Amino acid sequence: MTANRDELIHLIEGLPDDRVDALLADARRLTAHRPRGSWPPAFFGAGVSKDGSTDIGRNVDKYLAEGFGRARS
Repeated sequence: MTANRDELIHLIEGLPDDRVDALLADARRLTAHRPRGSWPPAFFGAGVSKDGSTDIGRNVDKYLAEGFGRARS
């Protein structure tokens, strides 16, 4: 065990009973496995138009008129 782990165990053993619940909640939060998002994220490819071109800035009015950025149904 590392010195930090030994110190942590010592501190926990000396903790008053009324503080155990709060520490336990924090420990569970710190060790919880968080679900990872899907890949690629929803915004991936946002700079590419439907026809595959990447000159969005130059033709912004054209792409916005076509509905660029709206969810496809």
